[in-house]
Amino acid sequence: MLYRLRGRDPIAEYYVWLTQFGRVADGRILDFQQDESGLTIFYRYNVSNVDYETSQKLSGEQLSRKNVYVPGAQVIVRFDPKQPGVSIVP
Repeated sequence: MLYRLRGRDPIAEYYVWLTQFGRVADGRILDFQQDESGLTIFYRYNVSNVDYETSQKLSGEQLSRKNVYVPGAQVIVRFDPKQPGVSIVP
């Protein structure tokens, strides 16, 4: 709450950092779900022989390219090298 009063959102700042400087891995879209809150993709990627599965709600810019995020499609994943389970599809 204090961060928002000061005009900062540390989570948003972290994801901006991750998009720019996170390590790159190949990922694959597993599925998607669309509801009133938007489109969520489910994807899998591998780091050091460990498989990770996670989901992400697509941004407005990504929604304009939603045909890229179909099941089976290969995507680039950016992940935090200190916490490889934290990732984003830019």
